[in-house]
Amino acid sequence: MMKILLVSLHHVEYTAELARALSHNHNLQLVLSMPRVAQTINKDLDRLGDGASYTLLEKYSGKNPKILHNFIVILKLLNRFRPDIIHIQESSDLSNLAFIMWAAAPLVVTVHDVNPHLGSNKGRHLMRGLHKFARRYIYGKIIVHGERLKNELMKGTGRSLHSVFTIPHGCLFSFDSACPNTTEEEEHSILFFGRIQEYKGLRYLIKATPLVAEKIPDFKVIIAGTGKDLAEHRNLLKGNPHFEVHDHFIPNAEVHRFFRRCSFVVLPYIEASQSGVVAMAFVFGKPVVATDVGSLGEMIEDGKSGILVPPCDVKKLADAIIYLLQCKDIRKKMGVEALKAAKSTFSWNRIARLTEQVYEKARK
Repeated sequence: MMKILLVSLHHVEYTAELARALSHNHNLQLVLSMPRVAQTINKDLDRLGDGASYTLLEKYSGKNPKILHNFIVILKLLNRFRPDIIHIQESSDLSNLAFIMWAAAPLVVTVHDVNPHLGSNKGRHLMRGLHKFARRYIYGKIIVHGERLKNELMKGTGRSLHSVFTIPHGCLFSFDSACPNTTEEEEHSILFFGRIQEYKGLRYLIKATPLVAEKIPDFKVIIAGTGKDLAEHRNLLKGNPHFEVHDHFIPNAEVHRFFRRCSFVVLPYIEASQSGVVAMAFVFGKPVVATDVGSLGEMIEDGKSGILVPPCDVKKLADAIIYLLQCKDIRKKMGVEALKAAKSTFSWNRIARLTEQVYEKARK
């Protein structure tokens, strides 16, 4: 049994799922972002498991002197808990520096995005510099969510094969398990979900719409989420009968309604790392049409749990959407395979075992 300190000041749903799986065999202390918890998992923290406890931190900018309060809380926690392993989910929160500077335990990091996404905030030069330095010199072991990402990270940092590990992004069962199954699937409806930034490729889905409508006049795209790129395309969506737009942050308790309504999920991304949206779709037994960018092709088995198309190819994107909308039996079979993958390859018990192996290597 290890004493594990899990730190996640952004990816709290991911970390809560990992903590539940690890808590069966280990003593866990979580450090989470109070605003992120309030916005997402909230009362689900009470279901972490008997082997886990947590501390919540407020989020402060580096210019706010109150960030010193976070450092004091963290140092007191480290002295009291004395972890065998510190595992950080990399984020832009400067409070992570307190854990990075602690030298009394091996340091493991999960890097969710090896490179900044297209359209992301370009003003965070200091944080990106800190990430680059820590990845190269500070972190003992690094976890990424795909082989392509592993190669990108090693190329960018000079790290060796023995210090970077591929562990898939687990499927986010919490979005389904606590919600009643009362929403029916709507024929010919597809879902575009999440934080809508330029790299998500919304414009290619909009361009594909007339091609799909020629074959399936009653089809509908449900857009659920918000972001700068949605605002920039608002005029193209306004009054278009093929789009149903929910332009706001989707609370966790409402997520299940959108995934259950759709026939499948579409990710026309221009570039990507991994995808929490795929990890959610599979839990609901929904296949995914996605572009083969980043490690999406390592999550989605082409022709089995979904369909992969080249990025920025409107015709092939439209063809894949038409095919799955027209072939209900094949779509249902793919959904079954997606759910199987969620319960096997992307299960948290498997991911916990793989993570434990990284911890053991870090402690040697």
